[in-house]
Amino acid sequence: MRSSRFLPLIAIGLAVCLSACGAIEAERQAQEAKRQEFVKRVDTAHVWVTTESPPPGKPYQVLGQLSYTVPFSPDAIEESTITDKLKTMAMAKWPDTIDAVVKVNQTVSNDGSQVTVTGEAIQYDQSVDRNALRHMNEGLVASPSGTQ
Repeated sequence: MRSSRFLPLIAIGLAVCLSACGAIEAERQAQEAKRQEFVKRVDTAHVWVTTESPPPGKPYQVLGQLSYTVPFSPDAIEESTITDKLKTMAMAKWPDTIDAVVKVNQTVSNDGSQVTVTGEAIQYDQSVDRNALRHMNEGLVASPSGTQ
């Protein structure tokens, strides 16, 4: 008889424990999503976009050409829109190597209905920014004593 009284208590305790585990897992997933978003923002921030050529005397390799065409609108020729689109395209193709998109050019079709944007993706032979970003989480210590 005594065991029949404890059975509901055990069931309630188990339910509370399971819901707590679910809440902890949800929090971990939210933290990981925030970390991934931060890494993406920082990674994208180091990519330089310019209409000019790369600086002279800084060796680089051409990764490839980028190009897109969109219907003409004031937003389509906005510099920030073009920069964001080219960075997104470059990061999708060369996430670990892209440093800059140079020689960016925009042309409007003869009938004025479309805008074509082109650029050249490059990787510098040495990039302090890229190397630092790739290894920024390595060797982090969770406690001041260094023992985690």
